[in-house]
Order: sequence, then structure tokens, then C-alpha cells
Amino acid sequence: MTFSATEAAFEGFRVVRRKPTALIWWAALYFLLSAASLLAMGMNADAWIEFVRISEQMEQTPAGQPPSQEEFMSLFNAMFAAMASFSWLLPLQLIVTSVLTAAIARAVTRPAESAFGYMRLSIDEVRVFVVTLVLGIVLVAAWVACIFVIGILMGIAFGIGEGWAGLLVLAGMVAGVVLMIWLTVRWSLAVPITVAEKRMAFFDSFAVTKGRFWGLLGMAILAGIMAIVIGLLSLVVVAPLTMMSGVSMFGGMSGEDPAAMFEAYRALNPWMLVTALVNAVVYALTVGVVYAPFAAAYRDIKSVPAAG
Repeated sequence: MTFSATEAAFEGFRVVRRKPTALIWWAALYFLLSAASLLAMGMNADAWIEFVRISEQMEQTPAGQPPSQEEFMSLFNAMFAAMASFSWLLPLQLIVTSVLTAAIARAVTRPAESAFGYMRLSIDEVRVFVVTLVLGIVLVAAWVACIFVIGILMGIAFGIGEGWAGLLVLAGMVAGVVLMIWLTVRWSLAVPITVAEKRMAFFDSFAVTKGRFWGLLGMAILAGIMAIVIGLLSLVVVAPLTMMSGVSMFGGMSGEDPAAMFEAYRALNPWMLVTALVNAVVYALTVGVVYAPFAAAYRDIKSVPAAG
């Protein structure tokens, strides 16, 4: 096959059209994660209420009077307690992400394995988890290195004291962003390779994407635009449901009582569960639209048979 960025960008819709039940399976998995999040929020609402109340008290500190050390410690302790209540969800989130991304890659590169919406709990998902984790760490390290270099350039610019020296900082920022985009695109086929070839592919993506950077970048941008459109269109349904659930996006800024605001997150709130279900469908479709094009790009570049 010949790789076409435009054709590959629409692969997510083709997967859902070919196997509509896959969307149901993906949405069901994400809904379970959302329900677990609601349960955690409901069980630990008091911790979040305390954090919001302390934050509001600090905002009411008279201008020019910095918060005391005791107030900072109270805020930190409240924030730590609130965040700790969700710590058990992080591994679950990583597992769900690995299962979904592997399922999408499998739907494109190994479409015959369509049971359970292409989802599995197998060695494939373990490989995807490891590859994603390692490459994520590498990308974060690269970004930290970019920030470090930009910091050095800022120091040099201040030392020179000339107006044109600020261009050094600007050039460093632009170079850092370009580098991160380049690395992300060059590594973008790591998961499809890992699933299709049943092995951990940490650097193989560089060889497959060689000479195809601009096509892959254009494909990613087009897929991103479609994901944004899906998100905007979904607001027509999600926004009214969110209002009926009792959640106010601007509750904290409008002075709403934190206890009343977080009460809406109780797991037994039926409207919140309906909202979570609709969001799960939207999320599942969005993930498919965003990730499937990269699997299609690998399939077309490597001429992997699509029939099955």
C-alpha cells in the first residue's frame, strides 16, 4: 500500500463503521473508570471540601499581606490528602490507557481479532504499557533538558543586557517546541509496531517514519481537528446533562458552598452517572479518531494486509 496522510486520518471512523460494537466496548471500559473516579470523589468529598475552603480563605487575605506559614502548611496538607484519595486510580488509568491503545492498534493491524472490541489483557498490553511508559519518561526528560537550556539562554540574555539578546531566548523556545514535535512524530508509531509485530519497539518507529515526518504531522493535525469537532459537538448533549447533575463549572469562582458543589459527585447521583456514560462514548470515539490513524500509517507504510 501507499501511505496517504489524508486517508489514514479517517481510519478511526472506518474502524467504528466496520465494527460498531467496538465503540460500545471501549465506552464501557472508560465508563467503569469514570464510575470508579466518582466513587473516589464521593468517598473522599470531605478532603476536597477542606482543600477548597482553605484555598478560599487564603484568597481573602488582605492585599499586601502574605499568607502565614501555617496557612501554607494547612493548604499543602489538605491538597495532599485530596490528591492521595485518588492515588489508587493512577494504575487503573494506565491499565485502561494501555488496553484502549492496544485495542485500537489491533483493530487496524489485526482486524480478525475483533472479540470484545479488540480489547485484551494479554502480553500485548504489557508491552504497550512498558513502551508507552519508557517513551513517556524519555520525552519528559527531553523537555526538562529543553527547559534547562532555555534557562541558560535567559541567563545569558540578562547578562548581555541588550534588547536583541531576547532573541536567543525566543530561538531556544522555538527550537525546544520543534524538537518535541519532531520526537513525538518520529516515535508516534511505536505502539502500532509493538502490537502488530508482538514485540517491544522502542526505537523502530524512527526507521518506519523516516522521510514521512510532514505527512504524519499533517495526519496528526487533521485527526486532532476532528477530535476537537467531536468534543464541541458533544457539548450539545453533555452541557445540559452536566447542569442537571448539579455540577457548576464555575462554582468555586461564584462563591458556591464547596459542600454543595462536591455533593453532585456522589456516585449515587443518577444524572452524574448518565453524564459519565455519555462522556465515555465521546471519549471512546475521540480516542479511536486520534490513535487509529497512526496504526493505519504503520499498516500502509509496511504494507500490512488490512483484510480480516
